[in-house]
Amino acid sequence: MRLDTLNFQARLGLSGFLITVILGALSAATLIGLLYSSQTSGFNIPDINKVKAKYSDPMLVGSMKSSMYEYVAEDGDIDIIAQWIKDGAKDDEYFKEEVMYIIEEDCQKCHSRNSTMSKAITSIPFSSHEDLMKYVEGGYSWTHMAKTAHIHLFGMSVFLVIVSLAFAFSSYIGSIKTLLIGLGWLGLWGDIASWWLAKYSDVFAYVISASGAVEIGSVIAMSGLCLLNMWFKLPAAVLEKNSD
Repeated sequence: MRLDTLNFQARLGLSGFLITVILGALSAATLIGLLYSSQTSGFNIPDINKVKAKYSDPMLVGSMKSSMYEYVAEDGDIDIIAQWIKDGAKDDEYFKEEVMYIIEEDCQKCHSRNSTMSKAITSIPFSSHEDLMKYVEGGYSWTHMAKTAHIHLFGMSVFLVIVSLAFAFSSYIGSIKTLLIGLGWLGLWGDIASWWLAKYSDVFAYVISASGAVEIGSVIAMSGLCLLNMWFKLPAAVLEKNSD
């Protein structure tokens, strides 16, 4: 069975799914670009420093560099917090006099058990050394990472296997099908694996960006090519010899 031999109703239903996958992939790319850039609209290339801040830096430092940056009084505050964590995040006089001063000025307006600010996060207080120690681990915590990774893996694999199978039954030559199907799965695995590895080396922040681009690109390519195969007559050069 080939895609181009399906009846009209089957092609219509599968086309609806594939178009939705393409729109979802483009939406995901747009969201990622907005989250990891300084822009508020349009399609943007992620800023690798923001990717590093999320996956490599301690959560406290990463937040100060990205989502909480507008509340940071001076860039030097981030460097002081980062250096304190690098030096062991000790509960000493330096912590009490320097680190907690910055936390009080930049963070405690919202991150306090008794805050009344409209955007207050009272469930994540920064009132003591014990409070801060929950957010000094490089990258996301293992618990958070495991929770996010398994949801992402299960969710992505569901539609990726459907798109892969649809493309496998297309009329294109085997090398094209093998390449795009393989890239889709390798992109997914490389993306998730690098979330964990970026905790130990920010080099993997680049792998996250590259794998994500490969994953999204292959899904869009497979879906688009399936649509072309179902509805249009294609050049013989891209088709298997036994496909009629």
